Formats: sequence, structure tokens, C-alpha cells
Amino acid sequence: MNILKFKHLVFAFGSLVALSFASCDKSSGSDDDVIAKNKATKEEGETFLLENRDAEGVVETYSGLQYKIDSVGKGDKPILSDSVTLNFVGKLPNGTIFAKSEEKLLLSSQIAGLKQGLRYMHEGSKFTLYIPYYLAYDVNGRSFRYNGNVVTVDSYSAVIFECHLLSVKHN
Repeated sequence: MNILKFKHLVFAFGSLVALSFASCDKSSGSDDDVIAKNKATKEEGETFLLENRDAEGVVETYSGLQYKIDSVGKGDKPILSDSVTLNFVGKLPNGTIFAKSEEKLLLSSQIAGLKQGLRYMHEGSKFTLYIPYYLAYDVNGRSFRYNGNVVTVDSYSAVIFECHLLSVKHN
């Protein structure tokens, strides 16, 4: 079989697979339901951040990230290539906790809002980061296992991280 026929066969098979998935029953609701839920989640997050912007001690950056300095440390500030040890609680604006941990993290592999917010912090600092959806889990959302339950951060969700930067390791 020549290469051109093989490419056409692969394309035809791929198209057939795509069509079969497209015709599958969608048990999670109609597209209109998903669009409406995403719109509501996005509006809730935007309203929360708009109101939070005026809270005492909250600073908003050029990107829309908001942070509040709870306490200032005296150590190093991390840069993007550093690893950090961090105590954190991740939660939704309604207070639902989706993650809580003390972890060593490579800063460059984190969501954009954490990358940006942690770079304002010195070792020993405690900050609360208020992160818009486009600096968090964006339009994809994400599920976490917390306290034996699965907690879902919906698409377009704003998130809050209470962070205590314990240490910075320069790589």
C-alpha cells in the first residue's frame, strides 16, 4: 500500500471514530445546560472578585489576580524556576475546600495565579490569593480528592488559596 492510500485510510478511520463519538448520548445534560452553568459560574466568580477588590488590604494586579498580605516573612522570594514548600488551603468563593496540603512544588508547574502570587511572597509570608478563572483552572475545571470526597472546581470558577510559604529552594 502506498503512503498516500495509507494516509487516506487513517483519515477515514479517524473521521469514523469522531462521528461515532459525536453521536453518543450525552448523559450529563444538553449543551444549553452546560453553557448556562458555565455562564453562571463565571458571573459568580466575577461578582465575587469585583466585590472583593474593595475589601480592606486587598491588592489587585494588572492580570486580575488579587492578594491580601496576612503576614510578611523575611526570607527569599521565589522565581519561576524555584521549588517551594508551601502550606495551602484551596477553596471556592462559597467556602468549599477542595485541597489542603503542605507540599514541595515546582513553581513553574503551578496554575498561573499561584505562579504569580507566590512571587510576591518572601519565605515565611502568609498571603491569601484570589484567583480569577483564567489564572486558575480556566474553562476546563478540575476535580480533587479531599477528605475522602471528590470536590470539583467547575469550569470558569474563581478560586482562593490561603498560602504560607515555608521555604524556597533555588534550582
